[in-house]
Order: sequence, then structure tokens, then C-alpha cells
Amino acid sequence: MALVNFFFNFISVTDIVPTIDILRFKDVNNVYYLNCHNEEIMNHKIFNDNNFQAASLNANLGSIKIPYSYNRMGIMLNTSCSNWTRAFNNVPSNIAFKYQFKWIVFTDDLLKTANILTNYSIDIDSDFTIVVKNKDVYDLYDYYVKNYANETFSIKKVGYWNRILHMNKVHRRDLTGLTIKSPVVVIDKLVQETFEEYLSKPKNYIVDSLHKLKFVALLKYIRDIYNFSYEFQRTNSWGYTRNGTFDGLVGCLQRQESDIGGSPLFFRADRAKVVDYIAETWQTRHCFIMRHPKHPGGFYTIYTRPLTGEVWFCIFCTFTVSGIILFLMLKAKAPEAGDEQTDNSLSLALLFHWSAVCQQGMSVQRNSTSVKILVIFTFIYAVTLYQYYNAMVVSTLLREPPKNVRTLEDLVKSSLRAGAEDVIYVKDYFKRTTDPFAIKLYYKKIAPDHHYNFYSPERGMAMVRQGGFAFHVDTAEAYRIMQKTFNEREICEAHEVLLYPPQNMGFVVKKSSPYKEHFTYGVRRVSEAGLARRLRAVWDAPRPVCVRGPDASVFKVSIREFSAALLALLAGVGASLLVLLAEILVHRCATTRRIAFTQ
Repeated sequence: MALVNFFFNFISVTDIVPTIDILRFKDVNNVYYLNCHNEEIMNHKIFNDNNFQAASLNANLGSIKIPYSYNRMGIMLNTSCSNWTRAFNNVPSNIAFKYQFKWIVFTDDLLKTANILTNYSIDIDSDFTIVVKNKDVYDLYDYYVKNYANETFSIKKVGYWNRILHMNKVHRRDLTGLTIKSPVVVIDKLVQETFEEYLSKPKNYIVDSLHKLKFVALLKYIRDIYNFSYEFQRTNSWGYTRNGTFDGLVGCLQRQESDIGGSPLFFRADRAKVVDYIAETWQTRHCFIMRHPKHPGGFYTIYTRPLTGEVWFCIFCTFTVSGIILFLMLKAKAPEAGDEQTDNSLSLALLFHWSAVCQQGMSVQRNSTSVKILVIFTFIYAVTLYQYYNAMVVSTLLREPPKNVRTLEDLVKSSLRAGAEDVIYVKDYFKRTTDPFAIKLYYKKIAPDHHYNFYSPERGMAMVRQGGFAFHVDTAEAYRIMQKTFNEREICEAHEVLLYPPQNMGFVVKKSSPYKEHFTYGVRRVSEAGLARRLRAVWDAPRPVCVRGPDASVFKVSIREFSAALLALLAGVGASLLVLLAEILVHRCATTRRIAFTQ
């Protein structure tokens, strides 16, 4: 049973029977009516006999506010009463003609009544029936206003009553002549083309970020369902607060300057207070795209990375202890006469162990059995370590690098530079986020020392291609650029890190929009028909597939990987030259002193 409904009635007793049938058809069971014919008792009796709870108020009592706390409410008027339009002032204007109110107006002059009603906000989502009596037949007309500026309205006959109600369900699908205003977000610079030409541009010539243009295509499908037309308006923002009010698309809807949003929006609580989200459209995905570094720890750590710090420490301690033992053995064994080996210093012992590790030979005095045993086991230890270390270095240089930059924390700690697409929603995210890693990433890599690394998608992806750079961008834009500019190896090296999870986009309309149900149904209809999925397949480029061709499978060691060895060689040569210079100076000083002493 439907909830209690209140029903206004400027009506004679003879109109009660068709009224009851209409109310039952509209699933209204209880009556609260306003009479002006002094037939209150008779009206009560007829309503009560038909299981309607009835209450009445006199039309001449003045302003009476109508309760509206129920899901449905019937309101009935008769134009024969002199003050019949007063009922419109007794219902809050923002909900007076919404679908929960079932208006029925009895009149003798259809056109005159229709013209009077154009002064009221009887929109397409209203339930407004005009009843015209023609002898014993009551003709029923569905009514709503199309355009208040030029006072155009729609009247359609939906049935009649002749002892039996013959009434059709009202489906307002044909909205011919209706123009809907819709702001579209366009942040690109238009060069040698109009706004309309931009919206109709073929998919091959433009990158569609945040589903802006495919959403326009979706709106055109809905337009074909209802036969209305659009007036597209250009704006450069999705809607962010400026001095307490929203700008851009949301601002247009908040100020009632537009009817529906021409671009999808992220779901946000602050926007939901001023606009209505009616349906989800597509999911958008934004992430950092990078060529994963081949050596995440840096090129100068390639030769130290195969072993951990603890292992390097153990190796250093082992060879130091072994070198000291060898030094003590050489000292304990006095050299024999004629023995060419006279150097038994600690530096010689340590240098011998280093030459053993590097697979180089260096002679030491081996007359002692103990020295021979130590040398043998030093060589065994060194060759085992050398083979393992050499294999690890070669595999590190040639194998595909592991993907160990997986989170924002990893990205912050890496040596990669970072940037983001120069769009307002990315800047707004960093302004509002509470994620500590996102905040640290922003101030360390994206905006260090107020140097902002915001770039266009084309420039940002070009920097990604060069390597060593992570760029935050909409994947719908990035994938199309990758298909055109990246080669096979660069595609295979591409790696993604999410800044935030993929977001569903929402279809928005202005608050209390009369077109809410129409567009909700339209989006569902387009989705069920598979057109929404087709639009995304046509407009959005998929991620390029990594094909392991001959070029992609060839790994090369560049000068950057080899630079650590070159730097070590240069450092050694430089140190030896410095020591040589010091030795020359010391020798000259000693010679000068000896000459001065002999003189």
C-alpha cells in the first residue's frame, strides 16, 4: 500500500469518480483536498466509500502550506475556482512539480490553462495531467513546459474517461524542440579550428584524456534517443573551489547556468553538495610511467652490488688477517744467503693477497712449508670467490633488470627524476593529499625548491623515453604516444607505479534537474547496448604489447656501466702519480741534505 498522499481539490461532486480512477492508476490511495464548492461532506463520503482517507480545506482560508514529507502526493485543481493558482504557492518551489506530486487540473479551456501554466516550473520530470470535460467524456492530457523563455509547452493526449478509465503510461521520450545546455572541459589550445570542430574531431587526431571527447559521443547517443539538441559551452576546469564557490563545470551547474555536465567528473564529497551524480561512466587510470632503471642502485655500484655489505666486510677482514699471518711467517723465516726475495714487508703480504683475488701472480718466499700451505688455500679461496663474483657481475650487466620500483616509497628512494602532467586535477591532488609518500615525492622530485616539473604529455613521455624519468599521466594519453614514438625495447622496459587507485568517473547534472531520470536511463541504455564499451575501445589506445623481437632481446653494456672501472683506473693512476711526485720530492730533499752534510 502506498504511503499517505495529500490531495488538493477544487472540484464538484460529479468529478470525483474519474478523479478516483486516475488516482488509483497513479497509485495514490489517500486524499487531502481543498474545496471551493461547499461540498465537503459529500466529497468525504465518496472518497471514504472508495477506501480513500479524505481531508479538506477551504480555498478561501488563505495561504496553507501543503505537507510534502511523503513519497507521493496528489494535488487536484479546478480552474472554475477563482483562486485555483493559489495552490502553487503552497508547495516549496524546488519540489512543487517533481514526480512525487500528482497534479490533476480540471478545465474547460485547454489552451488558456496551458498558457497560464507556462508561468510555473512544470518541467519534464513532473506528473501533470489536465482533464477536459467533453459532455460525458473526460479527455486526459499530459503537460509540461519545454522552454520558459519563449513559453513553449508540450501537450499530449494520454487517454480518456467514459465510465471506465482508458489511460496510457506516460513516457516522455520525444523531447523534440528541447535544447539542453552542457559545459565541456577543454584545456587544449584550439588552433585554426572552432570549438564545435574540436568536439567533432576524428579520434585519430587527438588524445582523449579523462574521457572528455568520448563522453561527448556518449551524449550524442543519448540525444538520438530523446531527439533533443545540445548547446555546448566551453570551460577550462572541472570544478574546484575558488573563494568559497566552484569554478568551471561544477560552477556552471551550481549557478544554474547549465543543465548537465558535458564532461565526466571524479566522485568528490564537496561536489556532491552542489551537483547530483546520476551514473558512472568509465574508469580512468593515472600512474607514473618510466623506463625501469636497469641498475636501480646506480651505475657506480654495479661492481659492489653482487655482494652484500656483510660479505664485503668478511672478505676484507679475512684477507687482512691472512695478510698479517703471511707477514709474520715471512718475518719468522730468515732469508737464506743468495735468496733473491728480500722484501718481507706487510705491504708485500697484502699485495700478494690482492693479486691472488685478481688472478694475478706475485712471487713470495715459499721455502717454508707453512707459507706454501697458506698460499695454496689463499689461491683456492680467491679462485672460488673470483668465479662467483665474475659470474654475478656479468649476469647483472646482461640480464633483464628486476622490477623493484613498485610503490611510491620505492620511487622516492630511487635515483629517478619525476614529473607530472600539467593539469589542474593533479595539482589539486597534491594539494589535498595526506599520503606521506605522495607529499614527500612532490617536494623532493616534482617541485624541489619551487621548481615545478609539470609538462605536457608529449614532452613528459619524450623524457620517459630518454630514461631516468618517471612521468605521471593519464594512460589513455600515454599509451597512444608510446605506440607512435617508443621502440620495442623501450616498450618492454616501460613500468608503471600508481599514485592513487583507478578512479570511476561520474555523470553529473544540476541539483533537482528535471532531466535526471532521462540521462540516467540513457547512460544505462547505452551501456547495456555495448556502445559505451565500444566507445572506449575506439578512443582509448591499449597498452602497447611487449614483443621480444631480435632487437629487444639484445642487451648491450654501455659506457655508463663500464664507467665505474674506468673511474677506479683513473683514481689509481692519479694516486700513483701523486705518490711518485712525493717520492721525487723526498728523494731530492734527502739528496740535498746529504750533499750539504758532506760539504
